[in-house]
Amino acid sequence: MIKVMVFDVNETLLDLRALRPAFTELIGSAEPMGEWFARMLHGSLVANHTGQYRPFAMLGVEALLVVAQKRQVHVSADQAADFVSGMQSLPPHPDVLPTLTTLAERGWRLVTFTNGSQAAAEAQMANSGIAAVLDEVLSVESVGRFKPAPETYLWAASRLNVEIDEMLMVAAHDWDVIGARSIGSQAAFISRPGAIWGVPNQPPAIVGQDLTCLLDVATA
Repeated sequence: MIKVMVFDVNETLLDLRALRPAFTELIGSAEPMGEWFARMLHGSLVANHTGQYRPFAMLGVEALLVVAQKRQVHVSADQAADFVSGMQSLPPHPDVLPTLTTLAERGWRLVTFTNGSQAAAEAQMANSGIAAVLDEVLSVESVGRFKPAPETYLWAASRLNVEIDEMLMVAAHDWDVIGARSIGSQAAFISRPGAIWGVPNQPPAIVGQDLTCLLDVATA
């Protein structure tokens, strides 16, 4: 039985494409933005492996400076930090607020869980209007490890006072889904534009182009 729905934030709930104009202004093109975000995730995996946790925003700055250097574009650390801070003002995808509101009205317990810092996560939820329908905002900052490390999901389940198999992890990233499932969580994959299931494992039973696929889950 699912007792709580836990949502990834960036790309799953919030639309990173809103950063494209600012990225273009810095780099000269929005085309490498996917590389930038992938490098952030790459940095988080290296941080996990080497035990060198630091805020996700710092990884974002580091990744942007590398992308700029590869293209021989000068971007200062302050400029990169200003750009990354824009992640705190991302808009939600159009389906997010209506679907989460319906789920909340049906009695579902709704939580976000992100690789971003606690302060950044709370700002994102407040600025996007999502905070009003949430029960809690969680960050891996409390663990000092990034998803998909198993201990992050176990910590979230413990914090929410549920068994790991009573948690539904909802994400637009196959690695997040796989990470949660690897230690017993249930999961749903949201195939946002550009989000492809790219791992050999079978996708979860719940797959949809947006959050409305969750409305088919039995009423709490």
